[in-house]
Amino acid sequence: MAQYMFYHRDPRRIQPLVDCIVGAFRSLDYNAEMAFDAIKVATLYRAFYEGLGRKFMVWADEAVEQSWAEISSEHDDVRLHDLDMHRYLLRNC
Repeated sequence: MAQYMFYHRDPRRIQPLVDCIVGAFRSLDYNAEMAFDAIKVATLYRAFYEGLGRKFMVWADEAVEQSWAEISSEHDDVRLHDLDMHRYLLRNC
């Protein structure tokens, strides 16, 4: 459902929502006590980059650098979301 909000949209038209999602991703704690806390943000971020497609390239480098630095997260589910993002970016952008 969240992915639909970004599909064929100009990110500048929904700037407050984009700022909120990117800010949450930047402050993401990959090793939180509960993996669910990190997955909530990662799932919303996934809808963000899949919905925007090529328009996500503005944030791609920063997202890859951040997730690559935290690739050794102790939560398997969080690492899986990072892997999905890297795979998506390699295939589509």
